[in-house]
Amino acid sequence: MVIAPLLPLFVPLLVFSPLDASPSPPDFGSVLQQIASEFSAGTTQLLLAIDGVVIDVTRVAYITVFILGILLYFTRIHKRLGRELITGGVVLAVLSEFVFPLIIKT
Repeated sequence: MVIAPLLPLFVPLLVFSPLDASPSPPDFGSVLQQIASEFSAGTTQLLLAIDGVVIDVTRVAYITVFILGILLYFTRIHKRLGRELITGGVVLAVLSEFVFPLIIKT
């Protein structure tokens, strides 16, 4: 018979094969916890990047507003608007350099 010469080839497979060959299903709680931890890590990185961009944009904004205010005030083109822009630039500078970083840390 043809099976007899092939039997020695299949013996190691039969000896070393596990009794229960079906894999156990993954635990739903651990899978959900892993997905949640990956999501929170990604969200944290995204929010840190957004915080950096917001601070950079506010720096550009208050510098621009402050310079425009100085130009308008000292060239006397529109003195009142220049004074208000200078005040707004100072308020933006204080907010973006001191208040926003304080809020972000907490």
